[in-house]
Amino acid sequence: MGIISKVIVRSRTKGFWFLSLFLITLTAFGQQSNDYKGLPFIANYEPATYEAGIQNWDIIQDDVGRIYIANNLGLLEFDGKFWKRYGLNNTKVRSAFWGKDGRIYVGSQADFGFLSSDETGTLKYTSLADSLPSSIRDFDETWKIFGQNNVVYFCTFKRIYVYDGETVEPINSDKRLDISFQIDNQIYTQITGDGLFLVTLQGFKPIPNGDFFKEIRISNILPYDHDKWLITTFSNGAFLYDGDITPFPLSSEFWKNEYLINYSIRLRNGGIAIGTQNAGLFVIDKDGNLISHIDKGAGLRDFTINFIYEDSQMGLWLAMNNGVARVDLVSPFSVIDDRMGLAGSGYAALKKDDLYYLGTNNGLFIWQNGKAKLVSGTEGQVYSIQNIRGKVVLGHNNGTFLIEGESALPLSSEQGAWILKAIPDHPEYFIQGTYSGLSLFKWQNGELVYVHKIRGFDESSRVMEFDGNILWVAHGYKGVFRVKFNPDFSEVVESDLYNSADGFPNDVLINVHRVANQMIFTANGGFYRYDSEKNYFFPWDEFNDLFGYGTVIADLESDELGNIYFIEQSQLGIIKTENNRQKLHTKAFNKVNRLWNDDLANITVLDNQNILIGGKQGFIHYDPQKDLPREDRPRVLFREILNHGRALNLLFSGHQAGVGFPSILSGGEFSYAQNSFVFEFSSPHFESGDQVQFQVMLENYDANWSPWSLDSRKEYTGLREGKYNFQVRSKTIFGEVSEPISFVFTVKPPIYRSFAAYLFYAITVGVGLYLGFNWLDKRHKAQTKRLENEKNKAIQRKNDEIENLTIRSEEEIMQLKNAKLQAEITFKNQELTSSAMHLIQKNKLLHDIKISLKNLTEEEKNRQLTAQLNRLIKSIDKDLDGGEEWSRFSENFDQVHGNFITRLKEKYPELTPQEIRFSAYLRMNLNTKEIANLLGISVRGVEIGRYRVRKKLGLSRQENLSDFLLRF
Repeated sequence: MGIISKVIVRSRTKGFWFLSLFLITLTAFGQQSNDYKGLPFIANYEPATYEAGIQNWDIIQDDVGRIYIANNLGLLEFDGKFWKRYGLNNTKVRSAFWGKDGRIYVGSQADFGFLSSDETGTLKYTSLADSLPSSIRDFDETWKIFGQNNVVYFCTFKRIYVYDGETVEPINSDKRLDISFQIDNQIYTQITGDGLFLVTLQGFKPIPNGDFFKEIRISNILPYDHDKWLITTFSNGAFLYDGDITPFPLSSEFWKNEYLINYSIRLRNGGIAIGTQNAGLFVIDKDGNLISHIDKGAGLRDFTINFIYEDSQMGLWLAMNNGVARVDLVSPFSVIDDRMGLAGSGYAALKKDDLYYLGTNNGLFIWQNGKAKLVSGTEGQVYSIQNIRGKVVLGHNNGTFLIEGESALPLSSEQGAWILKAIPDHPEYFIQGTYSGLSLFKWQNGELVYVHKIRGFDESSRVMEFDGNILWVAHGYKGVFRVKFNPDFSEVVESDLYNSADGFPNDVLINVHRVANQMIFTANGGFYRYDSEKNYFFPWDEFNDLFGYGTVIADLESDELGNIYFIEQSQLGIIKTENNRQKLHTKAFNKVNRLWNDDLANITVLDNQNILIGGKQGFIHYDPQKDLPREDRPRVLFREILNHGRALNLLFSGHQAGVGFPSILSGGEFSYAQNSFVFEFSSPHFESGDQVQFQVMLENYDANWSPWSLDSRKEYTGLREGKYNFQVRSKTIFGEVSEPISFVFTVKPPIYRSFAAYLFYAITVGVGLYLGFNWLDKRHKAQTKRLENEKNKAIQRKNDEIENLTIRSEEEIMQLKNAKLQAEITFKNQELTSSAMHLIQKNKLLHDIKISLKNLTEEEKNRQLTAQLNRLIKSIDKDLDGGEEWSRFSENFDQVHGNFITRLKEKYPELTPQEIRFSAYLRMNLNTKEIANLLGISVRGVEIGRYRVRKKLGLSRQENLSDFLLRF
């Protein structure tokens, strides 16, 4: 208590203490430790961007990285790409707190409560103050919210309310409360006129020397050392507290009495950030030395900073009176541009002693104490700044200049002075490349003197390096020249051009670099080395394998540690040797990949810890010491998931009940009429800004991950039925890839493709198939029967035709046979008739002869002759009887007339042979006279023979005997 007592004795007034504070500040720590470093990257968010009020009061971050800001028009949510505002009963939100239960507790005008997610992930506000009895509902604004264990404290100027998850209990005060604070897991508050008190559930407990602040308003309390606090005040500076109170030194070189401290925090890297009402942001070290001062001149939109928050990526969020800003203090990159007085694009840089020379297209600037000042007479394009034997020599569009102090003295008026190179074996001479060739300079009497233009070479010589006494000069579109001089360097005696005919892939963008005493040639296609024996260029595999063939190097620069800084057409980085192998380090440089000067790309190593890259606006400063491994892995989250079809449904709105964001969300089942989905996602990696890329894949739909894209929205329409798993992952500008998150869902088939439908289809198809097959079977049988009938009919027709043909053939054959038989019969009949006629004629002749012989016998008296005549007559009678002839005749007759005689004998056995013969002659249709001659009877005998035969045949009178015999 001794120190604090002395303080109180020596000063009873606020004014004296304020004066005492600055009398004891240690001004030796006022200067910035690295005044040649540039300004940090700042992202400003104006009210028009986040579409809410201008004033912002508090900032928090949830467990997935989203930022929430207490704003005049509600609570703002920012996920790195999209802003969202929660109105909260249209009141001004003053404070916010992320609870362990996943709720967002908010305090506002005359209200406090929390936001929690519903079943769709939409944040809904629940007022806790509305449940209070009217006797303790009389507070104005809730300025601070703190959490301890499972208890939340809502701090107002009237009282402090304690919420345990179920009930709200007040901690009352007889006096007005001021701002409350939390440190070392305890809550402290100021009671107006009494000082600083510890807050307990039973009330307010004074702390040692707490009354020191009864008239000094505290803006925040920070941990400083073990058991020691740093207390910042609104208008009285800062103090150290460990029971005793001592002023904290703030150097008058950067701190002014009128600066008002609105808020302060202790940074994770040990620094201290102070937000002011009227001077922007100050970042100091533990000893009070200024590290950085960022105000409107440095890029902020406002001087007034109400709150500071350090996010998980160690970026500083500033809640300002007019907008929001994020300051990237820990980045290894910073910017030196017109905010520091440097105008134009960066082309060349040089560090000499404590001065830094920066050359742009607007002239040469001297950068000192964080400010750049133009050197008079150097207006225009600067190409090079070189330290030649302690002299600063400027290569300029207007010629060559010697820089002394803040003046430029001309050394040569030859335009387009690119660069100077010392001749290795003649260190007093220098060759300069210009627009129109080469010039000679000489160091004499401590001065650099222009000698003359070198004859025999008129090509522009921007890039050149010595290899011994050979000068290699690269030309932008012709190739590279190998130049030899005469002994006095007055003339080029040999200049050989090497291009695509000598090993290079083409003639353009060929450069020459000298790195670690090695000549490295680069072209539009990779790295090359010169083989002097073969007088040819060959690819340099060591570098080409590292970069990949086809790379285009714009500049190379090495540091003392062997690191090689490079600018390539599509990337920047460092070549480092690790475990005897060269490796590329480019990821960190992706942050500035779009900012470097692509006109005449340049990178300058000031020293091992300070590298300048020529930028489109000024220079980019790189500090390797701050290029540390990143521990905060990026995360990706769903902002919104929509399902649409016949209706538009919100499935998920970005928030999950409880703490954390699940890697897999289950969406359930959706009808086929709702088979379209929209996914919106984000990744709160604020250092990447709007350059975060995303990759998506819908399992059971996409074959592979999509290409990386800046698009943070994906829509699928008309999905077929099935199980799906939508996955998304993000990639930062540093190439860091997040773990994927998933939304699993099922699209049910349409009713006509459902299981019941397929069962119905199966039954229907089965019945249909049965009926169909049955019908087909019947039809087939009917068709088969019809075809068989038709076939049978056809066969029958064929058979009939064949039969008819056969019958006709048989008939024809029969006719032919009959004709033949008829012919034979006719022939037999003719023979029979001829035979009969012959018999008739013979018998008639014999009969006549017999009669004549009888007459002779009767007349002849000679008995011998008569006997002979009688024997002759008997012979004739025997011949007339015709027994042998009849046998032959009857045989032929039966053949012709179907065994007529045989059949007649068999049927009518009573017929005599004479009657048989008679019947045969009748069948032959012979007349009575012919029959009589054949039978040797009279005509009357023939008639009698007719009668007898008729009788034996049993014929009636009406029947004709000839007809009967013909039919028999």
